[in-house]
Amino acid sequence: MKKRIAIPLATILLLAAAGAGGCIYLYSQGVQSRYAPTLVASTATTRAIKWYKEGFNKYSGVFLPGTTINGKDASGMTPEEFTGFTIADNRKGSFTLNGLDKASEQIKLNDIVKDVTLEKDPASFLNDDDLKVWPAAISEDRSFEDKVTVTYDPEKINKAVNALKLVSGEGVVEPQNAYFTRTQDGFAIVPEVTGNKLDPAKVAETVTKNLAEEKFSADLVKSDCYVKPAIKIDDPSLTSLMEQSEQIRNTVVTIDLTAASETVDWNTFGPWFGWDGTQFTWDIDAMTNYVETIGKQYETYQMHRQFVNHNGETITVGGSERDTYGFWINTADTVTRLQNALMSGETQTIAAKWRVNALTRNQANGDIGGTYMEISIAEQHMWFYKDYTPVFDSDIVTGQASDPSRATPTGVFCILSKLRDHTMTGSYGSQTCEYFMAFDWTGCAIHDAWWRESFGGDIYLSDGSHGCVNTPTEKMIELWDQINTATPVIIY
Repeated sequence: MKKRIAIPLATILLLAAAGAGGCIYLYSQGVQSRYAPTLVASTATTRAIKWYKEGFNKYSGVFLPGTTINGKDASGMTPEEFTGFTIADNRKGSFTLNGLDKASEQIKLNDIVKDVTLEKDPASFLNDDDLKVWPAAISEDRSFEDKVTVTYDPEKINKAVNALKLVSGEGVVEPQNAYFTRTQDGFAIVPEVTGNKLDPAKVAETVTKNLAEEKFSADLVKSDCYVKPAIKIDDPSLTSLMEQSEQIRNTVVTIDLTAASETVDWNTFGPWFGWDGTQFTWDIDAMTNYVETIGKQYETYQMHRQFVNHNGETITVGGSERDTYGFWINTADTVTRLQNALMSGETQTIAAKWRVNALTRNQANGDIGGTYMEISIAEQHMWFYKDYTPVFDSDIVTGQASDPSRATPTGVFCILSKLRDHTMTGSYGSQTCEYFMAFDWTGCAIHDAWWRESFGGDIYLSDGSHGCVNTPTEKMIELWDQINTATPVIIY
């Protein structure tokens, strides 16, 4: 405000008089009176004083015409009125939030303002000296600045934000992470859904920050207020799973079933292979059914089979619960081997796991092949063949024919073990032999019988063994190094 120059009261009154009409001459009946100027001046002065007093009273306690505070016209207002005006003015309007797809919403300032304060008391801009010379003062520059501080209530801001349709309306779409899933034909990565869900805390933080900077709008996109999917389609964890699933899908595993095989590719194992949302899964029941099915196709254990004996006759052998030779698949272990091979993602051949396994299959004698021991109970004789050629034979004594509990079992067996100087025990007590070759799980064996003086013929009818195949010691010595464990033994 400009510095005022002191003006005498007389001058003010003259100015007032001028403002009330000035010095005029009165003429009466066309005659100029010498007293007229005095009378006119007196009247003008009276009017001026009245006018001055009216203005003085009018502007007492209020801001003079032309007064502005913070650029707002305060003319004729009391300090209290201007304060109220300022508070009301700062509660007007709204804060605009601009979101995705040109969506927009507003928060009324009146709903979130906590307090409006002026740094100075507006009464400090009233000056008695100005009032005294109000006719002159009103022509002066009467502009003032008074800092206004607006504070906002955080709780009200949070409440207003949470009430926004942009935040909690029906049109809010939750973001969804991209995810890996099983499809009808394989696997896929389902892309993320961006959605339009706002984070209320971030919105409130943005509103508070912008208001502090006297900004009354916010771009919610640029302010990063939207909740984003945590996992996107190009996430390494998803792409890694996709790569692994493709590698497994392209895997081919061949199951070696000894002289036979089965191939397992996607067409076979696809229905077994799945995903539970956290890891790859296998339908173990389906895999078990598959292995059991091929087991039935390739198993020979305790099954009947055709055998060509030393006389060239084709006879049926095997099928006994005491059989120890043939193919009997270990389903659980084979399933585990298959599962591990497929999960490796490497094309390979694995061997089926057998509980009992034969040496070959698809030969002239099926899985017996050309190397085996043949024992005829009726003929009380045995033969050992290597590659279909007889290389050994001997008379024997088998189990007591008249006592079923001592009968030598018939069936398809194999040499389970070879023991030297073995002590046998049973209902007969105990007996030691030098060469012992067990062929069934009950202890029946081919062994030397040094206590016998003769073999063959019909000795077994009345003086047979307790189920074992008694053999001359010299013959066991001859046979011992020629025959190996697992060699088939056919007894009929």
